[in-house]
Amino acid sequence: MPSRTRRARAQPEPPPAPPSPRRVALLIGNGKVGDGRGGYALELPGIDRDLAGLEAVLGDAAYGGFEVVKLWQPTLLEARREIARVTRSLGSQDTLVLYYSGTSTVGRDGQLYLPVCDSDVEFLEATCLDADYVLGCLRGCASRQQLLMMDGCHAGAFFVANRGIPDGFCAIMACGPEEYSYGDADGGDFTKLLLEGLRGARADLDGDGVVTSEELYDHVRARAAARDDGRATTPQMWTWNLPQPIRLVAVRQKVFVSYRRADSAAADAVLARLEAEGYGVWLDRSDIEGGKRWRMAIEQALQDCDAVVFMISQAALQSDEVYKELVRALELGKPIVPLRLDEAPLYGWFNDKLGALQHIAYDPKDAAQAWWPRLARALRQARRATMAAGVAPAQDPTAGRVAAAPRRGGARKKD
Repeated sequence: MPSRTRRARAQPEPPPAPPSPRRVALLIGNGKVGDGRGGYALELPGIDRDLAGLEAVLGDAAYGGFEVVKLWQPTLLEARREIARVTRSLGSQDTLVLYYSGTSTVGRDGQLYLPVCDSDVEFLEATCLDADYVLGCLRGCASRQQLLMMDGCHAGAFFVANRGIPDGFCAIMACGPEEYSYGDADGGDFTKLLLEGLRGARADLDGDGVVTSEELYDHVRARAAARDDGRATTPQMWTWNLPQPIRLVAVRQKVFVSYRRADSAAADAVLARLEAEGYGVWLDRSDIEGGKRWRMAIEQALQDCDAVVFMISQAALQSDEVYKELVRALELGKPIVPLRLDEAPLYGWFNDKLGALQHIAYDPKDAAQAWWPRLARALRQARRATMAAGVAPAQDPTAGRVAAAPRRGGARKKD
C-alpha cells in the first residue's frame, strides 16, 4: 500500500505591526539678506547657535526623539522644496515641528516674509519665503500635531491676511506683529528661552515628566515678561483644533535633593547645574505649592524621583527631616548619591546605610566645578541600577498617540 505523506499546512503570516508615529523637526535658519549687488544688507550673528541648540535637544533619542532636518542659510528654492517634502511625507499620527530663526519683515501686502540666503532686500516679496506658502504646505500636511515656532521680528504677523490654519496646529511666536526680536552672538533671546524650557524641568508645570507645547509657551512668556533690560517682548501662541498640547520632550532624570536649610547656598548651586544639564530637580523650599501639605508633597516627590542627592554636612546629619527623607527613599528603592559638603563623619544609621557608598566632594570655591562630572556619572549609574532592578524609571511619554477627536471651533490665541 503506497505510503502517504501529510503535507504540513502553511501557517498564515502575522499581519505587519503598524509603523510607529514619526516625529520630525524641520529647522531653518538664515542670518543674511542680500543687497542686490552681491553683498549683504544685513548679517545676524547667533542663528547657527539657535539651530544647533534645538537640533541637540529635539534630536536627543532618549528625550526628544525627533528626526531633525536642518537647513542652514538655504536658498529660496531649497527652503520651499524641503518644506513641501517634509509636510507631504507625514501621516495623521505623526508630529511636525517647523522652526525658523532669522530676520523677518512685513511686506507691503501686510504678509510676513522670511528672508533666505538669496533674498534681495530690494525685492523682498519676490525673493523671500512667505507665510502664505508655509501655511499652504501645513494645510496640505496630514499630520494633526503641528508646531510652528519663529524667532524673528514681527513674528506675530505670520497670521495676518492668511488663508486658513490647518487642524491640529499650534504656533509659538517670538513677539507681536509690531515688536522686534532680539539676540546676540549666542543666539536669539526667544530661542534661548525655548531651549531653557526644553532642556530642564522648570517648564514641566504639572510634573508629569514631559514638556508640552503649552507648558513651553507659558515658560517662555513668563521669562520674557520678566526682562528689565529693554529687550522684553510678548511671545504669542495660537492653536487650532488641537485636542491636547503637543508633547515635545521628556524631562531627564528626576532628582530629589535632600539637604538642610543651613546649606541652601550649596543646594542652589547644585540645583542650577543640574537644571542647566536638563535634570528635573525637586527642592522642598521652592517646589511645594501654596495649600499643599508639606509631608504629602515630599512623599510624592520621593515617589516620583529617579535618584536622591544627599548633601552631607554636620547640619544635615542632625536633621530629623533629612533622616526621614533618606529612610523613605531607601524604602522606595531609590538610589542615594552622597554629595559631601564638609568633613563631618557619618555615625549610627547614616554610617550603616550610607557609609559604603562612594562620596563626592563638593567645593563651592571650585569655579571649574570638578564635582560635576562625578555627580553626573553617579546619576547615570543610579539610573542603570534602577533599570537593572526592574524598576522602570520615568517613561518617555512623548511617543504616545493622540486618540481624542479634535474639537471644532475657531482659532485660539493664548495671551
